[in-house]
Amino acid sequence: MKKIILLFSLIFIAYITCHAQGVKFESGTWSEMLTKAKAENKTIFIDVYTKWCGPCKHVSENVFPQEKLGEYYNSRFINYKIDAESPAGKEFVKNYPVTGYPTFFFIDGSGRVIHKVVGAKDVDGFIAEAKMVSMYARYGGIDNMMTAIKNGTADRELLFDYYQSANPKNKPTALNLYLKALPTEELIDVNNKLIDEISLYDKDLLIRLIDEIVKFSHTEKYSDKKFVQEYSFNIVFPVQYTISTFLKESIEKGNQEWFNELLQLKARFANYAGRLLDGDLKIIRGRGVFFATPEYNQLCFWTKNRVHPEEFKKSMVTYMDNLIRSNHVDSLLKEDKNLFLKGLKKGLKETENTKKGELNFFVQKIIETGEVSTQNIIDWTEYFWRISPSDKKTRDLCRQWINYAFNLNRFNFRTAISAADLLARIGSPKDAKSILEKAIASQKEIKNGNPKLLKTLDLKLRDVNNGKL
Repeated sequence: MKKIILLFSLIFIAYITCHAQGVKFESGTWSEMLTKAKAENKTIFIDVYTKWCGPCKHVSENVFPQEKLGEYYNSRFINYKIDAESPAGKEFVKNYPVTGYPTFFFIDGSGRVIHKVVGAKDVDGFIAEAKMVSMYARYGGIDNMMTAIKNGTADRELLFDYYQSANPKNKPTALNLYLKALPTEELIDVNNKLIDEISLYDKDLLIRLIDEIVKFSHTEKYSDKKFVQEYSFNIVFPVQYTISTFLKESIEKGNQEWFNELLQLKARFANYAGRLLDGDLKIIRGRGVFFATPEYNQLCFWTKNRVHPEEFKKSMVTYMDNLIRSNHVDSLLKEDKNLFLKGLKKGLKETENTKKGELNFFVQKIIETGEVSTQNIIDWTEYFWRISPSDKKTRDLCRQWINYAFNLNRFNFRTAISAADLLARIGSPKDAKSILEKAIASQKEIKNGNPKLLKTLDLKLRDVNNGKL
């Protein structure tokens, strides 16, 4: 009985070992591999390596032995290794030149290169490349397939296969091509999850998306609030956020032409029946500058790139006058009605029943309110001061804007520190001192017990009092 159990155990171990192997490489000559590939109607996967190549060793020792890769490659390819510096390898690279090691070829039985990859990859990377090879075969080779894609004759099935099989470098382009091939009803369908994957700028695709979304927002479907909520989350917001991401990138890169083009795209949403703007004081990082006015975005561009100083100064004065006139200093935080402040004050009274994490959540939300825009106002003001005469009129304007930015949310210590620094620089130490004192008192009011933060504010106040800023 024991012998039978032992025998079954050995058979089981042998079975597992056989099926749990990594990539199985064939032995033999290159000529034999070609013959085998023709006979079995398979593609040959070739690893061209050298003994001194570090990445070659890494792939050989850590990637090829993995079961997942072996499972994929062993059933689809004839796998073959060749040392580029061996006699057979030297002959091989004469016919199939390489520029670096490791190099991997996918070659058919006639000796034609289907695909070539230079450099080490992980398991998923090798599988992605293998999928590309399978796709090339379905469409008569890479040349035929890429020609169809480039000249616009590829059908949506081909484009979807290309997207599914594309490596990370080509995937954004492949996605845009596939989306542009979709009929309108599928492109803007509420279940089209691919909209959220757009990462490469394509003006024509975005124009089509925006125009179709705006048109759709005026149909009877948009009277269903539940549907609109889902549609906004799945389709509208991803498009708006994509534009917001590109706007931010154009500002960072200082690309005025692209920036202007993006503002024009944003303007195409003007007739959208749903929500468009958050209000310039309520911009949050998770939504982005798409939801701000063009004037706000323009000030960001000029400030970041230090360009068009005269236009900036005129626009800044007009913009800030309108902002302050339209938004009372308590219109952002609304302290009497703020739910987070109310929740915090209630929690502080009922400390026994309130978890520390809940209190910290309230504190964080209070501090973050309006932070993007209050900091932007400080940055704009700094640029305005830098390019303007250092006279009383300029100083008074800057003092007004800085104090306004801080008082919009007196709990935001980051804005307080930036504001105090700038006020000290423009020669208004009293205002700097006042802001820091309010900031310290405000942190204590919400029981922000971060000793490092309070110390930073105290030291900053000491420096202002000593004229060290």
